[in-house]
Amino acid sequence: MKDFGRKLSFPADFLAWCAGLLIIVMMVHVAADVFGRLVLRAPIDGTIEWVAGYYMVAVVFFPLAYVSRGEGHILIELFTSKLPARARAALDCMAATLTFIYVGLMTWQTGIEAIDQTEGRETWETADDLIIIWPSRWLLPIGCAMMAIYFAWLITENGRRSGSKR
Repeated sequence: MKDFGRKLSFPADFLAWCAGLLIIVMMVHVAADVFGRLVLRAPIDGTIEWVAGYYMVAVVFFPLAYVSRGEGHILIELFTSKLPARARAALDCMAATLTFIYVGLMTWQTGIEAIDQTEGRETWETADDLIIIWPSRWLLPIGCAMMAIYFAWLITENGRRSGSKR
């Protein structure tokens, strides 16, 4: 099962790397828009929509599994730090199960929304044009599904540790 955890790290790392790259692309896009607006008097149409509809969505949702794998979420161990390893693993298993259920529901709901918006070919209106936005709707279920897969693996790992006689 540890081998699966290592295999799981590649897509989590890849999505986090993509989010990091998109931060750079977003910075260049916004800087070019500001330069165009202030120097050339010709801003890039739809910059705000691109930032809100694509860049920020990917930056928030793509690294979810990576952050979870590195235990980057807030953990409060005030009461559990003195518990035996098996009891801590059992609590971690329960927390991972609740997180899995929540993220699984989020994946399901955002997937339904992505399907609906894809069928409707969602667009956002800018000052001069329309921006096709429906592809960005798929970024949420991708990021959430990766996090759900990670937590499914974490449930099995913590369940195994909580049942061991160490």
